[in-house]
This record gives sequence, C-alpha cells and structure tokens, in this order.
Amino acid sequence: MSRHTPSGSHSERCDFCLEQHKEETEFALRYREELPDRTILLTKYFSVFPSLGQIAEGHVLIAPLQHYTAIADLPSTVTVELEGIRDRVRLALTTLYGYCVFFEHGTRTPASGGCGIYHAHIHAVPLAGKGVREALEERFAIRKIECLSDLSVAIPSTCSYVYFEDANALKFVFVVDHLPSQYMRKLFAETIGKNDWDWRLAGREPELLSTFGRLSSYFRNGAMSIPKQRDLAPVSWEKVPEDHPTITDNTCSNAD
Repeated sequence: MSRHTPSGSHSERCDFCLEQHKEETEFALRYREELPDRTILLTKYFSVFPSLGQIAEGHVLIAPLQHYTAIADLPSTVTVELEGIRDRVRLALTTLYGYCVFFEHGTRTPASGGCGIYHAHIHAVPLAGKGVREALEERFAIRKIECLSDLSVAIPSTCSYVYFEDANALKFVFVVDHLPSQYMRKLFAETIGKNDWDWRLAGREPELLSTFGRLSSYFRNGAMSIPKQRDLAPVSWEKVPEDHPTITDNTCSNAD
C-alpha cells in the first residue's frame, strides 16, 4: 500500500491508524507498559496527543481519526470541528505554558518529503516561534489566510504546503515542492537552541509524560481547576508588511 493512502480510509502501514487499534507502533515500542494510551482529547473526528520527540514540554499533535494526508483535504464539516479544537488547544497551552504556535507540512505527493508519518496532523507547540515565519518567507511564497478552511482554496489540490499559525494567531500558508525530513521540527528547535529534534531518535521522554499528565488534567477537569490564563501582551516582533509576497498562481513552485 502506498504511503499516500486514499483520503478518508485507514492505512495498514500508518502508525496513527494502527495506534487507534492498539497495534504495534513507534509509540507502543517506547511506552507500552507505562502509557498504553496517550490520548489527551478525543472528539468525533479528531484525537489530540503528545508528540514523540517533544520540541518543548506541551508539544501535542491534532490528527483526524480517518486517514488523510493533508489538513487541506479534510471535508468542510471536519475542518469546522478542527477550528474549535485548535482554539481549545491554544487556550490550554497558553494557560499552562504561556505561548502556542501551530504548524503542518501538508504532503500531497510522495516527492514532497515529510516526517515519515503520512497521516495529516497539526503540531501545537508552546513556543513564541520568533523568526520562523521570516525563515519560511525567505524560501517560499507566503499567503495570509483567515482560517483553516481557507487552505483548500488557497492551495491548489496537487500542491504540498506548510501551514504556520503564530503566537498572535495570525495564519500563513506557503506552497512547497519538497522539504527535508522534519524541516519544521528542526526550524522550531533552533529557535530555542535545541539540537535533538528528530522524533525517530527520541527514547523515553519525561517531557512527554508531563505533557500527557498536565493536559489530560486540564481537559478532564476543565479550566476552572487551572490557574487563570496569563494576561499576555501580543508578541511584538514586526508585523507582516502590506506588500509581502503572495501565492498568485496555481503552480507548485518554490521561491528559492
């Protein structure tokens, strides 16, 4: 079976699909006895769980239960639910850790690269993410969007892309032909001077267990039992210039 399984199905080779059925996965190999189920939040269409290879404590993934290779390919009703989950996760991470940014490498073709898991997922990381948008903008055409539903119209259906939502909840999309494996993980890790960003090399991580414990408690008990969200001022680095480059055609081409 191709790693790019038809959207809406389950993949017999996908770790995220296999994990739903309690089968052997990269997560199970590391945590089988200690944490049989890492689900933090489960909804009709999505699961939220801590990522292997924590960039920082609080790093979670939001993944559809059905197998899609990119968030932009989700049906509109599913994307609507995702918007609400994204907002809940942002509130949780900013409450507990101070900041929250999101990113996704939406892979549409086998040649587009990726992290080795070809099941759509958005990373939520409790970092400020300073410099990430600028680094992407140096290489790729940028387009500002208003919501996740805009992905399906902002990006041609044959193109892969990077979605980035900054600490101020501004949302951007970049068309990319190919990214090196775990490029976004490495980019975020570099913003905090961290060298170990490869999830494949991660062993047992105390940060993952802490993420599971704190966020499970948050979603189980609700915000009433959590200290009030910090009154954070918006992150103050420069705004997106009015004349920033945009995606203007229907081709998949890098800007570099």
